[in-house]
Amino acid sequence: MRVPPFAKVMKESMRARGTYALGWPVGAVVHFTAGRDGAEKTIRGGIGNGYTYWCIQRDGLLVCAHSAEKWGYHAGESAWRKFAKKLVGSVSDDLIGIEINAAGRVEPIKGKPGKFKTWYGEELDAKDVRYTPGKDNQLKGYYHEYTEAQEATLIKTLVWLKKQNPKVFDFDLVLGHDEVAGPLGIGRWRKNDPGAALSCTMPEFRAKLKAEYAKLT
Repeated sequence: MRVPPFAKVMKESMRARGTYALGWPVGAVVHFTAGRDGAEKTIRGGIGNGYTYWCIQRDGLLVCAHSAEKWGYHAGESAWRKFAKKLVGSVSDDLIGIEINAAGRVEPIKGKPGKFKTWYGEELDAKDVRYTPGKDNQLKGYYHEYTEAQEATLIKTLVWLKKQNPKVFDFDLVLGHDEVAGPLGIGRWRKNDPGAALSCTMPEFRAKLKAEYAKLT
């Protein structure tokens, strides 16, 4: 199985629908799970629902249950200008999905300053929440932020994918789910991840990836 050497590989397997047309993903979609922590639990849930993705938990551990050259569903209804697909279909057969354990969008709790509530009722402290007024790919609001360990692993994973096939994997095609399943992709907000869970916008993140990769070449 072709996965990063720093990843944990599960015994279970996520369902592959085929091999990428060029034998390798041309990019990736950055997600958040909108749920509790635990990459293995997230992947087992995805297996049950027929999805296929890698997952990074809060401590930065990357967990994989499928090989990098195999694609499966993770993006749902989505589109991107580089691809021939219109406003229906998916980019899952072009881009590998990377889920990151985070609660997603959260709301301030009335009467409890500095406290926020997830959609499933869990309370979060303000130190774990980031606000965006809405910029580039981001939908305005409060988000449970990724940890520094998660962002470090995300960058390390994407650089590994590039190094394995630099002629195919394109940092300009590392996209947010909110790009391919948002106004820039399908013309409306269907998904809002990563939003401000990520510490920068997706255009800024792509620039960061290029800078990191340049250090190695």
